Amino acid sequence: MKTLVLGIGNTLLGDDGVGVYAARELAERISSENIDVMETAIDGLNLLDVIRNYERLIIIDAILDERADMGTVFRLTKDEIPPPSLSGAASHNLNLATTLNIGNRIFPGEIPGEVIIFAIASQNVDFVTEEMTGNVKQAVPQVVDLVLEELGL
Repeated sequence: MKTLVLGIGNTLLGDDGVGVYAARELAERISSENIDVMETAIDGLNLLDVIRNYERLIIIDAILDERADMGTVFRLTKDEIPPPSLSGAASHNLNLATTLNIGNRIFPGEIPGEVIIFAIASQNVDFVTEEMTGNVKQAVPQVVDLVLEELGL
């Protein structure tokens, strides 16, 4: 199954970089011609060019959740992410479900049918710093192991 592991985030915004750091570690550990590992700071409709023509998409990203302990790793499927919404006025404000929904309409058969998200509970994503908070930084090896397990590696 052609799979894309995609770490999303910005390493200049503290915990927001957790997906990128995890993707970098995974890229060093995965050597399969059916699995691509990438990192990106883009979102919304811009993601469509990146995710097209894969059968499975695994996303690693920070999530803001004040109810969860920082560093908690959540595994979500496509069915568990918030429903499509057009609440964002610009294409970069669209949530993942909306992006996938639009992608399926524009590019039928080219958007991954299986989508899994590993979301790491974070709080510090607005301040310019290259340092992640301790609990989020400690979650990187855990999420790497979970993704490898998901891939059967």
